[in-house]
Amino acid sequence: MINLKDVLKGKVVILCIGNIERGDDGLGPYLAGMIKGRVPYEVIDAGAAPENWTGVITRLKPDTIVMVDAIYFEGEPGEIRIFSGEDLRSGKISTHDVSPKLLIEYLKESTKADIYVLGIKPEANRFGEGLSKSVRNSLEELERCLLKESQ
Repeated sequence: MINLKDVLKGKVVILCIGNIERGDDGLGPYLAGMIKGRVPYEVIDAGAAPENWTGVITRLKPDTIVMVDAIYFEGEPGEIRIFSGEDLRSGKISTHDVSPKLLIEYLKESTKADIYVLGIKPEANRFGEGLSKSVRNSLEELERCLLKESQ
């Protein structure tokens, strides 16, 4: 599993992004529901509109922001990887739209926080479907890891 110890430093905001109506794209909000109130981090379920949370995040003055989202990269469905905000800004990885790039730019400028993208490769994001088995398994693994890291 990923070593989150290197990422979860200082005051941490975990920004969970995605649309629960679109299969694996909803993995962020699902994770938020699994860990909110169970970890010492500020967990935000931003749904499909993370830009609406910039004021809240800026006021929290985090040292680290971890954005959790479905990310397309070379690998198997359900695979988890941590990318720097720079990887997304430079176009090395792809989300479903451009807003995360703009969001990272804005949050970097307004908070000076270290920004990471915790990406899980989706299997399917068809409207009206639930999470795929591979992504569900990855979320359970991630939940265990985050709970362990916070002890």
